[in-house]
Amino acid sequence: MFFTKFIVPGAFLITGALAGPLALRDNDSHDRICPNLKVEGGGCIRYTKGFDVTGVVTEVDLTFPQIQNECDCIQACLDRPETCATYVYKFSTPASVKSGHRTCTLYSQFNLPANVTIQYDLNNGNNKNINAQEIINNNNNPQAGAPVPQAFKDANGTVPDDDAVSGPVWQLANGKVQC
Repeated sequence: MFFTKFIVPGAFLITGALAGPLALRDNDSHDRICPNLKVEGGGCIRYTKGFDVTGVVTEVDLTFPQIQNECDCIQACLDRPETCATYVYKFSTPASVKSGHRTCTLYSQFNLPANVTIQYDLNNGNNKNINAQEIINNNNNPQAGAPVPQAFKDANGTVPDDDAVSGPVWQLANGKVQC
């Protein structure tokens, strides 16, 4: 009687308490995107819509028709496991706005916080895969932090693009990938 009255209900209570946070994470308001990607959890749940959380150190720009949607963009990052840590799928140029096709830009870091600035020694021989010439051409050195910029649908930056997507791709030491 003691077993069925106290032990069994207690076991269900503990099981429910431990499973609750996992169930909440899977059922929160942040839907998984790109469920066909070969990543842990069957799709990405770590992303931001309408903003560009990416950084600048390395940059790979991809366009339509190679990239047709956010899943192609994330896959392009997955295809570059040694240099890509963040992606953004948005209208990044006046040409992309005019064409109606978002671009995909891949980076090796996130947006820096507002009170952080980094100056790179672009001539240092220890640099590897940083696209030094592109950093110079785009006047991205030093890199100053700022609030995460909003994505827009127009070249004037007046119409928010709530369908733009950006986020991380983490290559874990155990060989798995999360996004």
